[in-house]
Amino acid sequence: MRVLIASHYTSEAMGGEAAIPLRLFDRLRQHGVDAWLVAHDGDRAELTERFADCPDRLILTGGWRSLSQVFTFGQKLPDGLRSVAWGITQVERQRAMVGEIRKLVRELSIDVVHQPIGIAPNIPSPLTRLGAPLVVGPLNGGLSMPPAFRGRDSRTARMVQAARRPVGHAAHHVIRGKLEASVVLAANEHTRALLPAAALARSRIMPESAVVFGDWPVKDYRSAPAGSGGAGPIRFVYLGRLVAYKSPDLLIEGFAIASKTVDARLEIIGDGPMRADLEALARRLGVADRVTFAGWLTKPDASARLRDSDVFVHPSLREPGGTSVLEAMATGLPCIVANWGGPAEYIEDGTGIRVSVASRDTFVANIADAMTQLAADPELRKDMGTKARARVAEYYDWDVLTGQLVKIYQELTDSRF
Repeated sequence: MRVLIASHYTSEAMGGEAAIPLRLFDRLRQHGVDAWLVAHDGDRAELTERFADCPDRLILTGGWRSLSQVFTFGQKLPDGLRSVAWGITQVERQRAMVGEIRKLVRELSIDVVHQPIGIAPNIPSPLTRLGAPLVVGPLNGGLSMPPAFRGRDSRTARMVQAARRPVGHAAHHVIRGKLEASVVLAANEHTRALLPAAALARSRIMPESAVVFGDWPVKDYRSAPAGSGGAGPIRFVYLGRLVAYKSPDLLIEGFAIASKTVDARLEIIGDGPMRADLEALARRLGVADRVTFAGWLTKPDASARLRDSDVFVHPSLREPGGTSVLEAMATGLPCIVANWGGPAEYIEDGTGIRVSVASRDTFVANIADAMTQLAADPELRKDMGTKARARVAEYYDWDVLTGQLVKIYQELTDSRF
């Protein structure tokens, strides 16, 4: 079987959905699939180094110069308008690679083209008439803030969110890749419901996020006791960008309440525009000596920090996926997450605690309560962490997802003959 992966931005360093095409390429080859990757020239430096042992498997394409600066300019715009600029950039990069994909399908006798990103269901795909079946996704997104938190988004952002579905549906009927795809994968029913009718008819449910277990070794609870019944303070950890929708400020507020009765530390891994304000918040709440800002870390360093921690806290309020939650679960950590969006789907009873988003005060108070509960019970932390890792192994391991994809590819290949 010959599969061509089409990815208009591809980067391990960037992480998030940008790393998905690389995961897919690696796992497909380990499953015996002949795979190639078509990527954008903007990621040349990283990709040529990564593909040094198989340069013939990497094909780089350029973009349209007239639109190449749209995203750079868009970074200076307010949140909602910035997402519009990002959408334009995505379509531009995809459109620029269509001709090359059609050529490769002919020359390499490609059986299936797979476009794993972008994952937003409202962004159209120009990949049509490729000469081989197209698989799109898994898609994920279109999630709004919980009703009690809508005010955390700017008015412009809310207007753009309200326009996403009608504008997206109209765009799909002009730029028809997702409408004409053989299979459209959606991460959940919420995202699936956002698809146009033609795409909905050919859609299937499959998780968008997954982990490679080898990248996230399991925590050794025997060698690292902490909190009640052990040595040292309980260690909470956050991993992600420091942006408003991920709500690290509310995490610090909850931690400040919990730390009044619990000997605890909080490490915040990641960076972003909120960092200075968050550091000031920690000082104002009197917990600056117990909150550490680690900045961005490499994957091995982040993995090591997770193993040295006791509880992972992910307070994001608009997270359709949440790969960092799966990484923490794979490490064997219990997780505290908002009962909203992707993380709430990953966590089930016994693997972590889902926190109510009924109101801001309730959310902060329940984060504090969950921290206090887990700090007091090392055996509960260990039991939850063990079950969390088992859940990831069953549903969110890249090998599991790749096996499902290979079956889909085979169905499409068989149906052509």
